[in-house]
Amino acid sequence: MATEPQELERQILHTRERLGEDVDALVERVDPRRVAAREAMRAREMIRTHPGATALLGLSVAAFTTAWVIWRRN
Repeated sequence: MATEPQELERQILHTRERLGEDVDALVERVDPRRVAAREAMRAREMIRTHPGATALLGLSVAAFTTAWVIWRRN
């Protein structure tokens, strides 16, 4: 019976430590600067691994933008 309160206290301290780690990980995951950095890294990787698709996407955006500007002027 004497060790039960000590065991509970140890478990509570361990749970608090884990909860603190979880909160820190969550804050890191949703930090806007870190999210932007991760997405920029993903975009660079996509461009590096799929240069043809990236060029085609860029040309498509340019063609759409040009067509939209011409349409808006008329």
